[in-house]
Amino acid sequence: MKMSGFKMDAEIAYFIGVLHSDGCIYRFNDKKRKRIQIRLNLTIGQKSLPMASEFKRILFKRFGRTVNIRKVPNKISYMVQTSINRLYWLFKQWEDKSIPFIISNDSVLFGSYLAGIIDGDGYVKLKKRDGKTFACQIKISAGYIHYQLLEQIKFHLGCGAHIEKDVNKKGMGYSHCFLISKKNYRYIQHLILPYIKMPYKKERIKEYIKKWAYRDSNPDFGHNQ
Repeated sequence: MKMSGFKMDAEIAYFIGVLHSDGCIYRFNDKKRKRIQIRLNLTIGQKSLPMASEFKRILFKRFGRTVNIRKVPNKISYMVQTSINRLYWLFKQWEDKSIPFIISNDSVLFGSYLAGIIDGDGYVKLKKRDGKTFACQIKISAGYIHYQLLEQIKFHLGCGAHIEKDVNKKGMGYSHCFLISKKNYRYIQHLILPYIKMPYKKERIKEYIKKWAYRDSNPDFGHNQ
């Protein structure tokens, strides 16, 4: 399948972000057809169905693949899966977890890519003191330290970012963390938030951004309020 005029844009960048978080590309030995099938797979929990629906929509609109979101038997999870043999010439450049140069070199594309990563592997944490929220931290989990992602967050969002170790049932993991701040809230508001599909993540980020927008429009607003 050849796709004339294929162009990288924010929609595709989001799709790749989701693929790099909860998706994978793998090979399957189809003995009946006597060939190796290259498959695209996205496996998610129930909370992530809005993200899976967007992934499914883009698969159809941009790649001509009609897929269903299927419940995994005997598990509380869902799956989107399709063969991409004829599309592999395009998908192979997104197969590993490295950020494509065209995305890392463009602030608009990186914003939508990061939205896909946050939808898949992100956690929006409200930090509270004395019952009041004083900070909002976005944590992106991975089984390894993704140095490229960390540096790209620092570069495009113009803020600090760091690694926190997480120990869970699967073993050691790593969270890539940054705070919503005066330095980056406009970037998040205009280039990340519009692409996030997970309602509870979107609302938390939106509510905290409102606080920074209010502070900017009211210079006398006390920092301790």
